[in-house]
Amino acid sequence: ELVEAERQGGQEEEEEAGDGAQEQREALLMEDEGRLGREGASEQQHSCEGPYDQAYPNCANKLEWMSVNWESDPCYKELGVDGTTCSFLRYLSEVEQWCPLLPGRSKRGAVEHSQAERRVEVKPLLDAMASYPKLDWLRRRISTHWSHWGTAVVDLPFHHHSKNILLHIGALSDKSGFKLSETADHGGPLGELVQWSDLIASLYALGHKLQFSIEVDQLGKQLVVTTGIGGCPTSSETKFDVVYTDIVGLKQFSKATRSRLQHYACLFRVLDTFGTEPQFNYRAWKPAKPPGARQFDYGKTWGNWDLHPRQFMTLYPHTPDNSFLGFAVTRGKERVAGEEVKRQGVVYGKELYMWEGKREYLDVISRHLDVHATLGTTIQKHKVEYNEVVPGFVQNHGILSSDDLQLLLSQSKLMIGLGFPYEGPAPLEAIANGCYFLNPTISPPISSLNSKFFKSKPTLRSLNSQNPYVESFVGRPHVYTIDMNNLEEVEEVVKEISELPPATPYLPIEFSHLGMLERLSVYVEHQDFCSPHQWPPLEELVAVHSRAGESCKDACYREAMVCEPEFFPALNSEEALKKHNLNCQQTTAEHSVHGPSISSSWQTCSVQQTHLLLSCVGSADNTVRLCPCRTYDRGQIALCSSCRLL
Repeated sequence: ELVEAERQGGQEEEEEAGDGAQEQREALLMEDEGRLGREGASEQQHSCEGPYDQAYPNCANKLEWMSVNWESDPCYKELGVDGTTCSFLRYLSEVEQWCPLLPGRSKRGAVEHSQAERRVEVKPLLDAMASYPKLDWLRRRISTHWSHWGTAVVDLPFHHHSKNILLHIGALSDKSGFKLSETADHGGPLGELVQWSDLIASLYALGHKLQFSIEVDQLGKQLVVTTGIGGCPTSSETKFDVVYTDIVGLKQFSKATRSRLQHYACLFRVLDTFGTEPQFNYRAWKPAKPPGARQFDYGKTWGNWDLHPRQFMTLYPHTPDNSFLGFAVTRGKERVAGEEVKRQGVVYGKELYMWEGKREYLDVISRHLDVHATLGTTIQKHKVEYNEVVPGFVQNHGILSSDDLQLLLSQSKLMIGLGFPYEGPAPLEAIANGCYFLNPTISPPISSLNSKFFKSKPTLRSLNSQNPYVESFVGRPHVYTIDMNNLEEVEEVVKEISELPPATPYLPIEFSHLGMLERLSVYVEHQDFCSPHQWPPLEELVAVHSRAGESCKDACYREAMVCEPEFFPALNSEEALKKHNLNCQQTTAEHSVHGPSISSSWQTCSVQQTHLLLSCVGSADNTVRLCPCRTYDRGQIALCSSCRLL
């Protein structure tokens, strides 16, 4: 089926699962007896010695854990683990996916996937989504924009396979308490819903088989965890090749599957608006505390998942350690000669609390442009009266439909930022419809160290403006980044904009429907955290020395490239440091966020001991990093130049 229903018979499923577990147990034991035999311990130890494939960076840690804990659960013995290194590796490669297969072995339950076929008819998807009332807003957005998806998918070269994909939207569940679906039409936050909607549309158009999940009932059974032996899975095969969820959903999966989540962790792709940096993801991270410095509490964030950092998928491409998922924007039509564009600006702020303290700023703008708004009237996070914060000259249209908002933007000259919300989709939508964007600076910059909004978010990234992406990657003439507290600067810039001709609609390729389809096609085909392989291709690696105290993210940007964390293993060794002219007197393996690196005194080198801490954004004073950079095509930063389909 194109889209499968979520609901299944509970009791019948449990009985089948129980029978399946017994059958799989017997099959596995018979297979081990027939295939493995019992070689001598010395021969096994010799044939299974390291070093191990760099594509499986956690193999050594898992092997060490197994050597100590293999008798902690009878299931390991039942699955052929007998205390030898070879038996550990067979288990860790064939039952779980932490290590490479031994020579001559094959993975249990390997699935052959058929070639994907593009879909241009959306009705089956909309019909399936209609069974879930909480998907109504997503369904309406997909329906409204499907003509763009349908056109784009025809233009995309198809070289990928069809996968079975589960989409569990935890933030829409009753137990989340967020009420996103209920407030979507009344001024509530839309960034997450926009991304989910566009993800679903992309995966469907690309020919993948989708199943939806919202509530937590029977969530544990979605991954076939009921067929395990003790604390072990009986097979690496599950119902799904990929599971998309969010941080709330990940917490729900963790609760539903308990200790077994680790066996399926490689399947997850986690929608994560602001990103998760490696040190927040690594549960055991305990950074050294400088004398007198305040210790940041890494445990009180939405992190600590021990996933591969690339499994977190962001709204904007701000964190190269994560994967940029993005969203799609409909670009407005080119201006027709003589087409009227009114001398008006539209304020970016749908809730009253966003307008507090902005009256003088808006007064200055109103001297040159009429001011319009799309304020909701039923959602308030603070007890603020409309007339207290909204000047009388503002014309409020209320919450508009997607089509009506696009029409208003196409008739306007400017979108007016208020400093919040941070990194939302609206500025790109305005620029794509021919508006200039007034992008307020944030001074001092905010981060989880000084902002209540970011306090629990697993990142130390600082924001210098309301939308850093459009500031850095779009810029003038479309984006004017200003200090909204400097009223003289505001007046000068707004006066300049009011006298300019209407802006030409502009949209970076990566935020177009075709750009998102290309990115998702490549991700689903090549990102495999269960059976790792080298992607992007290592031929794209360009090693760069950072400056002292500089992150690899900044070092690569300085060279007009991007940091590619998948290349870190190729540089994370004493041999690689020497090869790239970083010679030192001694080399140590450390748990840090700046290895591989060398002290600026050129005496001590450091390599990363824990793969999960390899970080593009990490830095340390007096430290020069060896950085894995790659090229990218302007407008599609997530893909290396040779990875593009277009």
